[in-house]
Amino acid sequence: MKNLIWIILTSLFVTIGFANNPIEESTNYTVVAGSGLKLRTSPNLQSSVIKVIPFGDEVKELVDTMNVNDRIEWMEGSWLKISHGGDEGYVFDGFLSSLPMPYHDFEYSKEDLMLIPPVDSWISYRYDIVEEPSVHESNEWIKVITPLSGGHKKIELETPYMYKMSIQLNDTKISEVYHLLKTMLNTRYEIASFEQKSVFIEDKYGDITRIKIELEEPIEIKKIGEGNIELNITSFHEGCKL
Repeated sequence: MKNLIWIILTSLFVTIGFANNPIEESTNYTVVAGSGLKLRTSPNLQSSVIKVIPFGDEVKELVDTMNVNDRIEWMEGSWLKISHGGDEGYVFDGFLSSLPMPYHDFEYSKEDLMLIPPVDSWISYRYDIVEEPSVHESNEWIKVITPLSGGHKKIELETPYMYKMSIQLNDTKISEVYHLLKTMLNTRYEIASFEQKSVFIEDKYGDITRIKIELEEPIEIKKIGEGNIELNITSFHEGCKL
């Protein structure tokens, strides 16, 4: 009987201990800085560079570290302590992404800055449909809303003169979506044109809440809530897509 009571008490203490000290899982990110990302000794631009982590490499965030907020170029973000190839140091997370990066040929642009096909292929390949799409229509338009895994959503709107694809992504930063689109472009010319035609729009607090890329197929990336981003790409045409 005493042994049974001891086992019960021991189990209870262990359970309470885990409840008060939850196991933290580290997060992996992909480097999306085209020229590579500098790993530094301290969380600031003045610190020494340990090495440059190549574009596309994966890094692991170290748990139990204090993140330091900063703004570099147009991006608000934090300095994270990470590990890469046996080295530890700090990187600015505006050049990191938790989104799956394009890998397959069908996830890259085939035409000059036309991003609807690769984005559509990327979202369809990377995330599963979790509910039957809902269809809404009138005499002038038709809208299809497709719920996806991870709480994401694809919304397609068709009118006689245009097709608009909207992707709503949860737990995502505006910089992650911007860099995702850049990785889908094949040439330096396309990337340079994409950057030159990007307009960064601040709110009254000075934070970037919307990006417009003024291409033939206009793109808008905007914050729609805490940690939620909406990507809109519009194609003007004749005929019907849906």
